[in-house]
Amino acid sequence: MKHSCSHHSTITYLGALLSFISYYSPSVQAASYQSSTTSAIELSNAGAGAAADTSNLANIAVNPAIIAAFSYPSITIAGIFVKPEKNVNGEHYSNGAAEALDSSNIAENYIVPSAYFAFPINDKWSFGFATFSNYNVRNDYNTEYPAGMLAGRRSLFTYEMNPNIAFKLTEDIYIGAGVSAIYSNYQLTTNYGAQNPTNPSQIYQDFNGTGLGFRFDLGMIYKINKYHQFGLAYRSASDIETEGTFTTLAGNNDLIFQDTATLSMAVPSELTLSGVHQLDQRLSIQYSFAWYGWENLDSISVSDPNCPANSSFNLPQGQCLSESIDAEDSMKLAFAVNYKLNDVIWLRSGASTETSTESASFSMPFDKKTSFSFGLSYYASRSLSFDIGLTYAKYESSRIKDTIGLDSFDVSTEGNSTMLGLQLNYLLID
Repeated sequence: MKHSCSHHSTITYLGALLSFISYYSPSVQAASYQSSTTSAIELSNAGAGAAADTSNLANIAVNPAIIAAFSYPSITIAGIFVKPEKNVNGEHYSNGAAEALDSSNIAENYIVPSAYFAFPINDKWSFGFATFSNYNVRNDYNTEYPAGMLAGRRSLFTYEMNPNIAFKLTEDIYIGAGVSAIYSNYQLTTNYGAQNPTNPSQIYQDFNGTGLGFRFDLGMIYKINKYHQFGLAYRSASDIETEGTFTTLAGNNDLIFQDTATLSMAVPSELTLSGVHQLDQRLSIQYSFAWYGWENLDSISVSDPNCPANSSFNLPQGQCLSESIDAEDSMKLAFAVNYKLNDVIWLRSGASTETSTESASFSMPFDKKTSFSFGLSYYASRSLSFDIGLTYAKYESSRIKDTIGLDSFDVSTEGNSTMLGLQLNYLLID
């Protein structure tokens, strides 16, 4: 009886901890529209092996088939602290000195919470549930920034709720499938900037909308033997309509337009192939190739019949906002090494390179980045383990060019981010 009560009290404690993490993380946002990190172990190995590594329950955020590998009810809770540094450097400004376009540290620190559950139904079937933040953007320029109509404050937040089911086709092949409900919030506030020299901080447009999208996920695990296994996973793209109040103000703060409007956004499809190989009793390697399909993201737009024409942006009557994205498909390559130091400690390290679209903009500065990671796992008992991971990501410089009326703007962006993750894993062993 005492043994049973101990398990129940532990689950209660873990539930309370999850509530605490969620409550104190209202702004789960990143510096650019990109995949967020879903676990501390992923931070330790730069995301390598995510579709094949069945030792990390959090990998069901990539491959739902992984839940079939858990013989006992299991829970994983993770929290990631991200400190990004992102700078904009002026290269050319048609109406002034290029230095006027400089803006440092436009990104803010943020926290990414997540939780994962696996429940075996019988020897063949398993149920799983994942909650995590996947695609985000957060850019916050000075309110007097000359290109304020293009920049301003942009915030996109997505949170995915993902039930899954998995089946052991054989002892060596697992398959899984699931659906996701994606809650999204998009906030936009832009300023007149150089278009209103007497009051550059004057708000030009403001929008705060929420929406719900859906997508499905499929995955499989193939074990060649107990030392080598592969994983393949796919998540579909999703178009999400966020609805909220859209406001346009004149340079003297007079109301030009205000009404409920819809802003369209998208998250990409994801295809991931991973491998995990145990080379000896202490050493293992893992790797991943991920492909992100952005073909469904070509613009951000808001339409309403009552929106007045805007010659500065060549917008006709009825078009409140239109920003071309023309995103290209992107990919990620990752490799990691794990080493068993002793019976309770695993050391992990990894590196990855990620390419993305060349069509950067002030509102959505896509990045190419290289990441270096390390961390460790501590197995306190058969039931309980902890993970810590650290990643340093370096973003390559990108160039952004745009115009407002007769003014042209040309800037380059650069930056990096440091990510620290903590993770708790618990197996409800009989």
